[in-house]
Amino acid sequence: MLTREQLQSLYRYSFCLTADRGRAEDLLQNGLEKWLKCGKELEYSHAYIRKIIRNQFIDDCRRQHKLAFESIDEHAAVLLDETSLETLQIQHNLIEQVFELLNVAEREVLYLWAVDGYTAAEIAKDLAQPRGTVLSRLHRIKQKVVEMSEGDWMKEVSS
Repeated sequence: MLTREQLQSLYRYSFCLTADRGRAEDLLQNGLEKWLKCGKELEYSHAYIRKIIRNQFIDDCRRQHKLAFESIDEHAAVLLDETSLETLQIQHNLIEQVFELLNVAEREVLYLWAVDGYTAAEIAKDLAQPRGTVLSRLHRIKQKVVEMSEGDWMKEVSS
């Protein structure tokens, strides 16, 4: 039913939420089981399965009494031009370092923006959140990338 590419894409999304290989595999399996149990015509819908996975992740966090999302600072600066992230060159090791610093909500937005190629408006619609919230998360991601880049640059200069 699902191609290897579709499964890999869903796994990457699950990993983006959990930041753990084992938990991502479990999350993907649970999401696919729920999708199969729907009993409806099993036509592949990436968005629908991704929503099942996201809801399962949120349910799991609630059961474990984990707070998975940070509150949004209403007075935080908002990234008005989402294309400015595109001009920022990110090295592979920097991506891994930044990924570790991001919270779940930021990783999810980064995944949808960078991997799936969604716009801020599409992400906001998909996650049922205000566009400003998505732009704020993109701005925080950019800040973390810039801070990491400057830190790496300072290390190279002092070496």
